[in-house]
Amino acid sequence: MTQSFPADAYRAHAAMQKLVLNQRDVRTAVAEATGVSFTRVRALRRLVHGPLRMSELAARLGWDKPYTTIVIDDLEQRGLVTRTVAPDDRRAKLVDLTEEGRAIAITAIQILSEPAPGLARLTEDELTVVAKLLEKAAADEEG
Repeated sequence: MTQSFPADAYRAHAAMQKLVLNQRDVRTAVAEATGVSFTRVRALRRLVHGPLRMSELAARLGWDKPYTTIVIDDLEQRGLVTRTVAPDDRRAKLVDLTEEGRAIAITAIQILSEPAPGLARLTEDELTVVAKLLEKAAADEEG
């Protein structure tokens, strides 16, 4: 069943999209800062908390396994990830970041965490209100 929203909900959503998606091209910023395509950096970011099996990485990225293999092959050739045999299943491969891969992932995370430039036009009090409202809107229904 589709939920009905008041007109201001559409206005708020459009403003958020414009603020977050249209004011800066974070994909280009990440690629330029790291020298790695945004798609490949997505894989590196998923590995920042520790190694994953290839199948788990593919699932978390929403990619099929053959495409994930192509991306990991490239990242491994660049020295950004390593692949090892999973200790509990010799058929499975674990993918982990190298030091250089971790540094690139962290750089990308920092860029993606930067507030949208348009937020600088708001006062501290306005930012407090906006943050509280967005947190309320984003909260789990049970929470």
